[in-house]
Amino acid sequence: MQHWAANYIGDEWRAGEHDCWGFFRRVQRERFGREIPPFDVDAFNRLACARAVRDNPERLNWQPVAGAPEEGDAVLLAHARHPSHVGIWIGADGGGVLHCVEGDGVVFQTKKSLAACGWGRLEFYRHA
Repeated sequence: MQHWAANYIGDEWRAGEHDCWGFFRRVQRERFGREIPPFDVDAFNRLACARAVRDNPERLNWQPVAGAPEEGDAVLLAHARHPSHVGIWIGADGGGVLHCVEGDGVVFQTKKSLAACGWGRLEFYRHA
């Protein structure tokens, strides 16, 4: 991938510091000039993550995307009914999600690859 996102791939996952939310905040600040507030959640507890994503006041600053996602849009990912993970939509290589995963660090995955890993539901949001 010849894209700015390639510079992040492989960065280490660290709970509470550089997990999915920490990475999302970092990219939004460094690449899109948006300051996203931190929130305290146990990155190892999927239910706590789902509740944090659902209840975070920052969510009010993001609107659902009706059409195709654009570079920098937030992507909420769910294994089940409720999202418990966040990434950033990247338009390169046909489009996909840049996100930080426990055990793998920062990766880029297409929708097909995400589905194969169990991320069956994606929701796209754009900063208002």
